[in-house]
Amino acid sequence: MSWFSVILIIMEKILARLFTLYAAILFILTFLFFLPLFFFSAQKEKWHKFALRINYIWARIYFPLVFLKVKFDIRFDLIKNQQYILCANHFSYLDIPAIARIPIYTKFIGKSSIASVPLFGYMFRKIHIPVNRSNSKSRGRSILQARKALDMGYGLSFFPEGGIKTKNPPQMTPFHDGAFKLAIEKQIPIIPVVFHDNHKIQPDKPEFNISPGKMRIVLHSPILPATQDEAEIRRLKKKVFDIIQADLNSNQDFI
Repeated sequence: MSWFSVILIIMEKILARLFTLYAAILFILTFLFFLPLFFFSAQKEKWHKFALRINYIWARIYFPLVFLKVKFDIRFDLIKNQQYILCANHFSYLDIPAIARIPIYTKFIGKSSIASVPLFGYMFRKIHIPVNRSNSKSRGRSILQARKALDMGYGLSFFPEGGIKTKNPPQMTPFHDGAFKLAIEKQIPIIPVVFHDNHKIQPDKPEFNISPGKMRIVLHSPILPATQDEAEIRRLKKKVFDIIQADLNSNQDFI
């Protein structure tokens, strides 16, 4: 390898670190700007819908500031005030703020470790639903919280793989049952969500770099559970998995 190639690699790494620092600083500053509204709306559960709207506004502001262009392909007509359960592939930590950018306000079921992040963790604990999947009590508690949220009219967002599990994106790992059990129990439609590019913009690597880019997000038509029996969990889970995986495999661009 020539010296010129070595210098180029070093420069690329420096620029990547600088941009990642810029994105992190803006994340903190924009979050702090909205913090009073988050804090106020987090105090009562009936006010959480306002918090979810603020979260969406934050995402609308933040992504352009860090040169992330969001492109949606929504394959159905959104119904106002309709409850949905979103199920998305999960290859990058960028998927978490990307959920907030979707124009459907949902409570997010995510790893309990997020709750330890200063300030942001407080909002997550109060408004969303933390779960430690290695702890049966935590899993049970999160299901109870999710049922309560649905009963209060909130939608939910899941990463049904249970975290960033795959070593070979865009190939997903098998889904857990939780989202599908709730959809069947409450008869709420599931929307398969595809994040095409997040793992390229912010790969799941120790360097934790982020780069500018295009975030393509596909929202497939809602799927309403047909029955309420045990077999429907398997059928629904497979159908949602197959829709998302086929879309990831096709990787078609869209305007």
